[in-house]
Parts: sequence; structure tokens; C-alpha cells
Amino acid sequence: MTRTVVLADDLSGAAEVAGIVFERSTDLELSLSGVDGFTAAVGIVDLDTRSRSAAEAGARLSDALDAVPAGTRVVVKIDSLLRGHVATTVDVLARRGRVVVAAGHPGLGRIVRNGVLYVNDVPLHRSSVWNAEPGLPPAFVRDVVGTAPSVAVPDVTGNRDLDDVVASVADDPDVVLVGSGALAAALVRTLPAATAARDTHPANPARDVLTVVGTASVGARDQVARLAEDGVPVVSVDAAAVLAGRASTAELEGALARGSAVLTVSGPLDPSASGRLVVALGHLVARVAAGRAVDLALTGGETARAVVDALGITTLRPVGQVHYGAVVLRAPDGRRIVTRPGSFGDRHSLSAIHAHLAGLPVGTVSQS
Repeated sequence: MTRTVVLADDLSGAAEVAGIVFERSTDLELSLSGVDGFTAAVGIVDLDTRSRSAAEAGARLSDALDAVPAGTRVVVKIDSLLRGHVATTVDVLARRGRVVVAAGHPGLGRIVRNGVLYVNDVPLHRSSVWNAEPGLPPAFVRDVVGTAPSVAVPDVTGNRDLDDVVASVADDPDVVLVGSGALAAALVRTLPAATAARDTHPANPARDVLTVVGTASVGARDQVARLAEDGVPVVSVDAAAVLAGRASTAELEGALARGSAVLTVSGPLDPSASGRLVVALGHLVARVAAGRAVDLALTGGETARAVVDALGITTLRPVGQVHYGAVVLRAPDGRRIVTRPGSFGDRHSLSAIHAHLAGLPVGTVSQS
């Protein structure tokens, strides 16, 4: 089998792919520090480029590609809504050879038809899913990835189209595949089946859960409300205070002293400061979670990476999934961390994640 390296632009995307691979095989590794040293059949790397500048994102991708051994299949995981540095990513890849950009995620209602990305039958540029982004959504996928002849942009209206894309490059590992987790899933379907090993780490006694919501999506707010219905207290910190380093952790620590809690960010913020806010939020969470017997549920890839970086975590081991995209990872200190892209999950997603980590039936209050 051809060894595969998946390069993701954020941690929740990398974990999403790890969860997909884990359903098929345990011969995988997830790294937060680069490509070097992989021994598994599938190596997954979080390049942590989503919140960085385009120039830095391109440089990190180039460095990672330089470290990939010859003959290795490279898959670049991008956001299924084309957010992030997709243009820079494809430009770097196209200067090296052939690229196939199979965008969208049919299972989430995100398809490409006649070169247009649709979200639940609404063209991306007419939808509201980019409301929190600094720019405008593209009308066509080509508007993002360019018109270089070395870059192919097939329509993707269902999983069969993705299977066809993977089959079309099976004999040429030098072609780079670019797409969402659905493309990674198509590649995984070609791997030999293997029984995934269960998490055999000793059970954690009475672990509480800190859920950190680092996304501004309307869906996430509804998910927080659903979790609050379970009796889990919601603590909100002001964005400006977090950014200035003067946000109090007293309320959050008090909530965790009684059980589980949810942390959200409120208040207006200049979008240009969002990257610094995420880093500051990560340090705030680490101050509360370090040394405390609490598992973490982290939504939004940038937020997840900021928190694990602040905690000094450099490796994570996939051990299961709560639902698609909500991947359970084991940190070296035994802490379980669930990451999930901010735009994923129905109204019950955070409630289900909390219940899984707390060892409770869905809807059960964990507070003592």
C-alpha cells in the first residue's frame, strides 16, 4: 500500500481525518510538529496555518512537502467551505506538479456542480456561512484555486465522484489531492480493512468536562443552548478582556469546582485580531485546565490548537469518535480531548460530546 501523508490546515480538520482513518485502520499517526519520523501507513499533520498569514501558510506547506519521502501520496485537507488559505495552498502545490481539487463534502450538503460550491442547494456566494470571514465567498471554485492547467477541479455531487477521483490517480502518487474530509474518506475506502483497537487506557474517575466554543456560528450558539438545557453552566468571557489579558477565570473555576462547564466568548472584536484572540483564549483555558482532572471538548480548529499548544501537548492519539468530525484524542497525560470543526454537528452535538466524556447518558446533568 502506498504510504499517505495528510496535511491539514487546522487541528479539528486533522482530527476529522484521523477519525475517518481510525474507522478503517489503526495504522496512523497524528502529529502537531511536522512530517519527519512517520512510520505509520497514514500520517496526519496539523500545519496550523488557518489563522496565519498567507505567506506563512505557504512557507509551512512548502517545508512540509520538502520533508515528504518520494513516492508518498500527499492529501491536503482544506475547509469544505473554502475558508482559509486555499488559494495559497493550491498555488504552492501547482508549482510542484499536478493537483486535483475535489472540493465540497456531499455528506454535509456541500457539493460542487458546474464549478460552483453549493451549501444545502444554495450557492456559497449567496449563503451566510462566510459571515464571520473577513472577505467575500467565491462564486466559483476556480475563483479561489486559479486556472493553471496543472490544477483540475472536478464536480463533486456525491461520494461516487470522490471515489472516481481517487481511482483516477491511483497509479500516480505524485498527483496531490486537495479536498475536505470527504475526499480523505474516499481514499480511506481503498485501504485494507482492519478492526480498530478500542481505547484501553484506564477509565478516568469522575472526570468533568470543559467545553470551549471557539466559533461564532449560529449553529454553535444553538448547541451551547442545548448543553445548557442539560444543566451545564455557561460562562462567557469578554473578547476584549481576553485579548488584553485581563479576563477573570474565577467564574469558570467556580463552575468547574462543581462539575462541568462551557466557555464561550462574547462582545465585538475586530476580525483582524481574531488570531491573537484565539491564542489568548488558549492560554486562559490552559491556566484553568492545567493540573485539573478535566477532559476537554474543543470546537473550532484554531481554538483547539491554541489550547493544546498552551498546555504543551505535542502529540495526540486517536481513540474513537462521538459522531462524525467529533474525534476523541488521548493526550500523553491521559487527558481526553474531543475536537470538532466549528460548523459541524446538529443541535445535540455538544451535549453528546459532553455525555460521552463524562460517562453519562445524553441529557444527564453532570453537576454534583
